Amino acid sequence: MKLKIALSVLIISAFLVLFYQYIQTSRHSEINDLARQSLQVTNTVYKAIIDTYTVVAERHFLSIMDNTEVLVLLKKFKDETDKSKKGVLRGELYRLLYKEYEQLKKSFNVRQFHFHTVKGESLLRFHMPNESGDSLMDVRYSIRQANTRFIKIRGFEGGKIYPGYRYVFPIIKDQEHLGSVEFSISFEGIEKKLKNILPFYAYKLILEKRISYDAVFAHHRSFFQVSRFDQNHYIENYELSIINKKIQDDIFVNKLIELTKQNADFHNLLHTHKSFSIPIIHKDKGYVVNFLSIYDTTDKIAGHLVSLGKLPEIVNIDRTHDTIIQSGFMIALILFLLIISLIIQREKSQEQQKEMVSKLQQLINSQDSIIILTNGIKIDFANNKFFKFFGYKKLSSFFIDHNCICEKFVQQDGFFSLLDKNIKNSHWIARMKKLPGRQRIVSMRNKNSELHAFTVSINRYDKKSHVINFTDISDTMLEKLDLEDQIIHDELTNAYNRVYYNTNISRLININKQKNEKTGIIFFDIDHFKKVNDTYGHDAGDTILKNLVFLLMQHIRISDKLIRWGGEEFVIISSANTLNDVFQQAEYLRKKIEQHSFVPVKQLTCSFGVAISQEGLDIKETIKAADKKLYDAKAGGRNKVVS
Repeated sequence: MKLKIALSVLIISAFLVLFYQYIQTSRHSEINDLARQSLQVTNTVYKAIIDTYTVVAERHFLSIMDNTEVLVLLKKFKDETDKSKKGVLRGELYRLLYKEYEQLKKSFNVRQFHFHTVKGESLLRFHMPNESGDSLMDVRYSIRQANTRFIKIRGFEGGKIYPGYRYVFPIIKDQEHLGSVEFSISFEGIEKKLKNILPFYAYKLILEKRISYDAVFAHHRSFFQVSRFDQNHYIENYELSIINKKIQDDIFVNKLIELTKQNADFHNLLHTHKSFSIPIIHKDKGYVVNFLSIYDTTDKIAGHLVSLGKLPEIVNIDRTHDTIIQSGFMIALILFLLIISLIIQREKSQEQQKEMVSKLQQLINSQDSIIILTNGIKIDFANNKFFKFFGYKKLSSFFIDHNCICEKFVQQDGFFSLLDKNIKNSHWIARMKKLPGRQRIVSMRNKNSELHAFTVSINRYDKKSHVINFTDISDTMLEKLDLEDQIIHDELTNAYNRVYYNTNISRLININKQKNEKTGIIFFDIDHFKKVNDTYGHDAGDTILKNLVFLLMQHIRISDKLIRWGGEEFVIISSANTLNDVFQQAEYLRKKIEQHSFVPVKQLTCSFGVAISQEGLDIKETIKAADKKLYDAKAGGRNKVVS
């Protein structure tokens, strides 16, 4: 008997070692997956913000191209050879546009408004008008491309004064090249929009030394200082950057920086020049520090956008895995006791066997998890938690209503159920064992019809039976679902946002295809919305946006998805058979808006552009087509639908 017990201890100990290693690997994987999801969301939002600024830059470039006085001055400057006269022309250009520059700074966080000559020299820096005439052709790829290949360039880039998110356009009038112009967005502008959509505690921009400290004029190197993350990365001086000034002595930020640097993989990850996340658990609280790689216009690494914030879900993951480990050890103990009971059954009397089984049952009944012994259908044993949860007094009563516990599994996204798998009752254990540990999750209703979520641990008892442990993780799952819902909705209007579009558009298209329908795009914005904000204030503008969304949600179909695209622009993703179907839907909404009384403007109108997906074309092309039709609608007098 002693030999058998020793062998059992050896086998179970080996199992526990393997089980512990597996759970630790699963813990690490799930925490890192959640951190990477946070990074992916940040990346999606960041790209959407850069795209939004692209629209702003292009609109102001078109405004310059429509300004005859500006073009005449640039033409004169190109033809003039006298330096003093060029200085006069430079002054005229500054006086002509400095108010527009001030408006760009105030409304769109444009830090650098810069004209260049046809030779790629600085013609006029509105941010530092006294510094001009220097050649930029060799140090600025964007200016070189704009003035040699005559193409517009967008991207992050260093400079002789500041680095920035640059939008550079060649200026060509009547087939004559007059130079180029750039709009450069400060990081403050990006950070402000990021915080509105993704309220991380803080954002920082750390730059490679070559694109910051080494790139600027020598007398402007005081604009930068070494980052606390790494000696080879720089940040804008606290006196120059409002963001860095605010958080320079922030205890929370500095503590997260120190904890990040203590991570064994941090420095290697930073110098791979790829995006990465560092999840942190400190004093029973969860945090994440994301490093989103920023590449310049030449596709070289420029630095990282760093977001620092709380991620409490990783603590829940950590606790869940601790619970699973405890459950695993408890199950191992149960198995050991079961094995001991079998050994003793052969060696000792029936009375001793009953005493051991009684003790075993008391131990299992004391557990807070649901524990059963089953062959997949028949349940040979269930603990008190089973009967308390489902509201039965004995197994025979349970089997009057159900053939198998698997019938209690509720079908929901992300949960295992028989309807999902289309399998027979007797095979559910085998199917679940093939799933990774983190996917072994079921949803069941208790006796009061309240939904609970459980992780499932499966251990073989004999050739036909398994010991199944159901651990309640309902609180953790609810927190995760709440977080996912917040991420995909616009904070102001509660319409869907660009994050929802980027993560769900493929699924929506497939749903339409399954219905043998096409995907319709309705692109619209509010007519003269800037005048509303200027006249009544931005609070009134926000109220109108919310009321507009509320109105539209009452008149679109349940299957239609209303997305706030940016500012006063919206997109509706719908299903349709023909372009005329989409047009009629948009025309219906246009009339509803026109007939509605808004406070305080009373009447409000919108312009619409519609398009429908075509086989073989990317949905982005359909979006662009609808956007183009929106532009035509506005150019054609507004308050109309163009298809």
